[in-house]
Amino acid sequence: NVLGGAGGSGLDTETLIKALNEAKSFPAIQDKDQITSNGKVTDSLNEFSKLLSNFQLASDALRNPPGVGNAASNAFLFTTTSVSSNTAVAGSSYMTVSASPGANLQNYTINEVTSVATAATQSSTAFTIADLDTDSVVTAGGGAQLFKAGTITIRGQDITLDDGDTLGEVAAKFNAVSDETGIAATVIKISGTSYQLSFSAVETGTANDFDLTNASVATVTDATGVLTGIGFNAAAGATNAEFIINGVSVTRSSNAIDDVIDGVTFNIVQATPPATTLSISIKPDTVTAQNTIINFVKAYNELKTFEAKQTQLKNDGTYADTAVLANNSTFRNTIAEVTANVAGKVAGLSGLSSLADLGITFVNQPASGDTPAVSNIINVDDGKLTSALTTKFNEVRKVFGFTFSSSNPNLGIFKYTNALSITNFTITADPDNVVAANRFTATYDLGAGPVTVSLTATPINGSTGYSLTGPDGTPLQGLQMIYASEDDATITVSATQGIAAKVYNAAEKAVTPNTGTISVEVTSIQDRNKKLQESIERVNLQVEQYRQTLIAKFSALEQAISRVNTILQSLDAQQQAANNA
Repeated sequence: NVLGGAGGSGLDTETLIKALNEAKSFPAIQDKDQITSNGKVTDSLNEFSKLLSNFQLASDALRNPPGVGNAASNAFLFTTTSVSSNTAVAGSSYMTVSASPGANLQNYTINEVTSVATAATQSSTAFTIADLDTDSVVTAGGGAQLFKAGTITIRGQDITLDDGDTLGEVAAKFNAVSDETGIAATVIKISGTSYQLSFSAVETGTANDFDLTNASVATVTDATGVLTGIGFNAAAGATNAEFIINGVSVTRSSNAIDDVIDGVTFNIVQATPPATTLSISIKPDTVTAQNTIINFVKAYNELKTFEAKQTQLKNDGTYADTAVLANNSTFRNTIAEVTANVAGKVAGLSGLSSLADLGITFVNQPASGDTPAVSNIINVDDGKLTSALTTKFNEVRKVFGFTFSSSNPNLGIFKYTNALSITNFTITADPDNVVAANRFTATYDLGAGPVTVSLTATPINGSTGYSLTGPDGTPLQGLQMIYASEDDATITVSATQGIAAKVYNAAEKAVTPNTGTISVEVTSIQDRNKKLQESIERVNLQVEQYRQTLIAKFSALEQAISRVNTILQSLDAQQQAANNA
């Protein structure tokens, strides 16, 4: 606090110092405003990144991701199965079938289900005991239908029964090692004082047969006579599942059979009556594909709504206060590329080649509430999309996904970018060529005649083959393939990039952590804010020093004025004294 006019100057010192300090602080105030503005941009960029990531995720399920083991990530590879019979009885009464994503779309005929797989069982004769707490294991000399204390070995696993064990404890000891012996035990109460032990194989099939009275069947060793006092009923042997598919007989120990046709699981329910055949059909799951496309549309429309808010104009033609990304180049360039890819046609396709061909069109949405008008959002004609998926499924798949076909099975796709701008080319493989540039070449024709370029070939460590990369500045830029062979070959290749494939790559450039354009932009803003904050701190220090200087100067001024006033008062007193004299 500054006491103004203390020396008699009459000046409002505090107001003067405050005004001078505010003028000195103006650069810091500008920096603070810039930090606040940058914060709004950062928040909006982060929201944009989130929406774009959601759209990329929706695209991922439609783009046919390259590599192996990605079938479960491709909505167009999901399947549905059906089983019908040539009788009035439903086919699923005899067999059910499931297929994993990527399974071959095909029809099969089950000529006959001969038998189902069953588990071997065997039961003891009745135990007449008071209750389950009654001892059922005794030492030597025990009565009939009692276990003898000792150790029995089944399939190499020892089971030791102790004197005084009850029937329940005996069953528990068998079950404790059932994973090793393959035999489980259950106590069954027949009547008030009558019980049986029921043994069953843990798994079905004749390979898991057992007979506790026949050492050769279950590899039973009973050197101490544990079972000598126990009576057993005849064992019910196991059976295998047997069926005939497309005229080929199949036998398995389990009713769930997944190793006959890759990606297909057959579940045997019961044997078919004579003259009954089953028809199995594996088809594309059009419902999953359509729902995934709808998710793609929703994510895109959310992105376009955000764009509308970020470019909203006021009545005077200037941008609204909330349109903080209106002039942000990262936002504008990214949204423009994504929109262009969604609205474009897929090069290299002769049939369906755009979203409009699928009943997916662009419309303008009028303003509503807090949402401004949105141009070019997507509208879906469900009937037309359903029809396209039902009648032209593969063509719809190509509109969205990346396709790569090669005349040589040893050549496959590994990675690609949107820089790839050719749909047909030929690769000449000559791995043993002494001239490195001639080992792998690609020839393409853009209309002006054939052009041949060298591919960068990198041997794959620990495997036979090469990684082949298209050179920058050519239509093959960004393309990486795998050639898993050492043989010479001439290979014809065709590739098309669907809309979802291009959208995914466009989004990838923007949302990749640390290196994506949005992340780089946010980091740059944060760096600028850090420098602005440092500038603010420097200005604040200078302002404080200036304030202290002003206080010192004004204090000195007041002191000087005070001294002058004191002198003037003294002179006045002297003059008054002289006048009086």
